[in-house]
Amino acid sequence: MISNKGLVGISAFMSSCDDLINGKFIFAGNKVANILKAISESPELYEVIAECLKDYNYEKEFGRAKVKLPTKRGSFKMPEENTAIIPMVFCILVEIQENKIDFKQFLADYFESDDDDVSQFENFAQTVIVPFKNAIAYLFDIEGQNKFKPQPEEEKKQAQQPKAVQTEKSSKQDEYFADIKTVCADILDEMNFIKIKPEIEEDIKYLIEATKKAVEAKQVSQVNAFVIGTIYALKQVRKLRKFESNFRDAMEELYL
Repeated sequence: MISNKGLVGISAFMSSCDDLINGKFIFAGNKVANILKAISESPELYEVIAECLKDYNYEKEFGRAKVKLPTKRGSFKMPEENTAIIPMVFCILVEIQENKIDFKQFLADYFESDDDDVSQFENFAQTVIVPFKNAIAYLFDIEGQNKFKPQPEEEKKQAQQPKAVQTEKSSKQDEYFADIKTVCADILDEMNFIKIKPEIEEDIKYLIEATKKAVEAKQVSQVNAFVIGTIYALKQVRKLRKFESNFRDAMEELYL
């Protein structure tokens, strides 16, 4: 079973995927780098991807996925199996990062959408990154986390919102951070009065500290990621499971 620290790394990966999925092309370089950084810092993820890359012919599979006809605009056909999706997307991200793929041209050639409201970048994110994220989640049996981890707002939509809406959202985030800090403090207090296996206690305290640091930095997506990891950790201690609902309630209130 994956450790709680391992769950933190995978949650950080999920968060970095969400940032790209909900972002814009102008920020894509940094977001691709963040996904690869999250992979490199997670031994569990790195091991899974390395295993998928064994005997994988990227050049052949990448060429097969690119569908381009003389009289029609191109499209990109992703493989269906998780074990084929993972190495494909990982290699694509590496080549984008290393400028081996002209990302702008790649989008223009294969990700033009039939929907005028969907940009090439958005089409790429939905076609390529969402299946990648879901494949990893499935392999680690954490696909249900999306229910409690709403997507971050898009940069452009945020900038276009009226000040009153932005102020309300900022106020909600402040309340969310305060609620999360309170739950973290309550968990630590409760741990003083119950017996916990040392290794589980260490993991929970590690997750709580990571959550508190993310709160202090006011990074919503990071807080969400660490809270999800903490929720999984709490399941191992019967007397701490009651705090799961406190975390979930706080997350739901933020996005109401």
